[in-house]
Amino acid sequence: MTKNFGIITDSGADFSLEYQKKNEIILIPTRIMVDDLEYIDRQNITREEIIEKMINDKAKTSTSVASPADFHQIISDSLKKYDKVLYIAISAKMSATLQNAILTAKKLKTDNFIVFDTETVSWGMTLLLDHAVRRKNQGISLNKVIEELEQMKSNLKIFFMVDTLEYLRRGGRIGAAKSLLGTLIGAKPILTVMDGEISASDTVKSFEAGMAYFKDIIEEKSIEFGNYVITMIYGLDTPEFKGFSAEIEEQFKPLLFHYAAIGANIISHAGPKLFGFGIIKIPDDAVDTYK
Repeated sequence: MTKNFGIITDSGADFSLEYQKKNEIILIPTRIMVDDLEYIDRQNITREEIIEKMINDKAKTSTSVASPADFHQIISDSLKKYDKVLYIAISAKMSATLQNAILTAKKLKTDNFIVFDTETVSWGMTLLLDHAVRRKNQGISLNKVIEELEQMKSNLKIFFMVDTLEYLRRGGRIGAAKSLLGTLIGAKPILTVMDGEISASDTVKSFEAGMAYFKDIIEEKSIEFGNYVITMIYGLDTPEFKGFSAEIEEQFKPLLFHYAAIGANIISHAGPKLFGFGIIKIPDDAVDTYK
């Protein structure tokens, strides 16, 4: 299959505008509602503005998928530019974006739009997206890239701790973690993504206990995976989490390490007080891509 392929993703993934431009990532943006005002993710609102409105103004936030016209324009334009287009998508269980993209491709009567359901979100998606970008830049074929992504998504773990489940409940993204509702008096939930939806992993009494929980999982997976990439993710950038993240990088020395913010779309659903990590196994024959 052709090596001349484009990459599309959506607002479920988190990355900087600089990364997007450098790697020619095509984005299907989410629409974000803040109280009664509508914004377009990464176009006219930032993560910092969302956090400020949520904390200081107690603003209510929600999201909706791009319009049918947006889907048609973005996908048709990408197919004019590239022989094939790979869509690295947010989990179908978390958003209608993936299904709407499939319907648009059907209306365009094309077989050159290939959909890959990451079955995850945020930096779980981005770790897979970044691998596809790196392999594309090496000239690896689309078939091989998809093969590796399928292998990698089964060796991907993402965990995060939030102060409250209220944001996820209100936005309808709570998934299997709804079992924790009403049980969190004095405790913080630790969540994971499993089978394409948010699930409960455990509860802890403090930030420190949550970080110890994260470290145990990272240690276990680092031994299991051998070659891996780690991303430490946050809503609010705090000295405590930054210090913990530096300790993780120093102790485990992954092939690649990210200390990364989550974007406006994810903050709108999870709230600003989120701390977590992602760890993914890198295929043996792709290790050189990360050196």
